[in-house]
Amino acid sequence: MIAGRLTMRAMVERNVAAGSDAWNNPVAPEFQPLAVVKCFVWSRLSQEIVDGDKTAMVEDMRAMFPLAADVDEKDEISAVTDARGNVIIAGRLRIEGPVQRKHTHLEAALKRIR
Repeated sequence: MIAGRLTMRAMVERNVAAGSDAWNNPVAPEFQPLAVVKCFVWSRLSQEIVDGDKTAMVEDMRAMFPLAADVDEKDEISAVTDARGNVIIAGRLRIEGPVQRKHTHLEAALKRIR
């Protein structure tokens, strides 16, 4: 049922760095490719916020994945492509918060990393 909607592919990466440095701070993240996962990514809301001289664009992005997908909170997506490999969404996206399990798919909130 949901398989027909998963027309995009996410290049998922996971942080493999562990431990802490000499000052007990976490070491710098080191993201390694994990898998290419079928998905569908969309934007629910996009709005511009103006505060004096500053302008910010806020976008609420979401993604659907198959139930069996190995995606986790704080994983990152390096690119979203179509089935042929053409880039649809360039740049990095982070999975924010826990991945929600629905009846037919997994759903996650995304945050663009700049």
